[in-house]
Amino acid sequence: MTTSKKPRRILRGLSWQDLALIAIPAAIAIVVLLWFAREVVRPPPPSKLTITAGAEGGAYAAFAQRYRELLAKSHIELTVQHSAGSIENISRLLDPQSGVDVGFVQSGSVAASVGNLVSLGCLYYEPLWVFYRGRGDITRLTQMDGMRLAVGVPGSGTFYSVMEMLNAAGMASGRAHLLQLATSQAAEALRKGEVDAAFFFASAAAPVVRNLLGTSQIKLMSWERADAYARRFPYLSVVTLPSGVIDLEHDSPPREVRLLASTAELVARQGLHPALSDLLIETAQQVHSGPGLVERPGEFPAPRELDIPLSEDAVRYYRSGKTFLDRYLPFWAATLVQRALVFLLPIVAVLIPLFKFVPPLYRWRVRSRVYRYYGDLMMLEYELHSDPDAGHVQHYLQRLAWIEDKVNATWPPLSFAEERYALLSHVRAVRQELERAVAHVSGAAKEVSASNPSPPWPSP
Repeated sequence: MTTSKKPRRILRGLSWQDLALIAIPAAIAIVVLLWFAREVVRPPPPSKLTITAGAEGGAYAAFAQRYRELLAKSHIELTVQHSAGSIENISRLLDPQSGVDVGFVQSGSVAASVGNLVSLGCLYYEPLWVFYRGRGDITRLTQMDGMRLAVGVPGSGTFYSVMEMLNAAGMASGRAHLLQLATSQAAEALRKGEVDAAFFFASAAAPVVRNLLGTSQIKLMSWERADAYARRFPYLSVVTLPSGVIDLEHDSPPREVRLLASTAELVARQGLHPALSDLLIETAQQVHSGPGLVERPGEFPAPRELDIPLSEDAVRYYRSGKTFLDRYLPFWAATLVQRALVFLLPIVAVLIPLFKFVPPLYRWRVRSRVYRYYGDLMMLEYELHSDPDAGHVQHYLQRLAWIEDKVNATWPPLSFAEERYALLSHVRAVRQELERAVAHVSGAAKEVSASNPSPPWPSP
């Protein structure tokens, strides 16, 4: 006894051709969207950054160390490069071979085009401290005629800004003896009497400032024409140091002092990864948002545009703050989820309409295997009605048998078996109609033959 083998298509449902018809367009769409996402979306943020700070022992170096400690909690390794000051920091940032990503820059120290540099915001005030020796009070630069002045070192923001101010006051053309000394050297020379006055930009909390304010015979200059300098040099602001704010016990300073102050900026190369930009600003908020001797609580970091334009990412961050993911996830997890969403959203956008499109396509594809023979069957029925000649019966039967064989060889999925058996029943109906037509034609032929019998003899 032999058993017929079950058609495999009954068990497996869609054929490879059906799957290809549905899957290939979807795969092409997904690949195109993934390529587009890869081109548009930036790569993951690097895990290493390099910052150019100031001289060792200075405020920039101290802040860079705090940045390194905070960024390490987000698994970002920050390398600190020391420098002479803002001018050298800008040179490094402009040099693509330096390997520097961000740096501290004093506002007003940018002499030419900033190229591809962007600011991540202002961090704090850097007052211009002018300490001098002598009994009289000095309130103007023109009173320093003939004095020995420590004006910073080339490469520092102090040197660049002070030289601009001395030039504006007519003091840089031989009226004073200018010495190029760094902040710590200038302070030591002033204590020893080797210079008469020292200029430097520094935070109000800097140790060198506190030491000089507590040194006898050294005074702090209060700028009589501070407003005029602030108008002349837009990167400068006028700040007030209240009496006794440094040391209430020893009344330091002994009277209110008006100072000119620039601001320290966090500057980066254009193209810094947005995630790192947000993380650096968040770190700056942790370090610089508290109150200072000349800063109000929450005044810094601030989105101020001075010499260098704010980056678009910084503008977005200051306007909207952290993203939803950054508020509730660690930095690395938020970055991973953000990138995954960017890649998955286009795919989901394709798959959702695809899921709506696939069922009708699937039904059409499966039913087309059966419905394609309805056209042959209808044409055969039409010809049968149009030309019921008995001489064509054999041809009609052959065509009908071919259709029936094709339908019998077609095995759609079980959920569509109804269409197959419906077509087989229609084939049988046409066969019965064909048999009735043949019987009708044969009966008519017999009646004609009986009504006209042939003579028993041959015709002459």
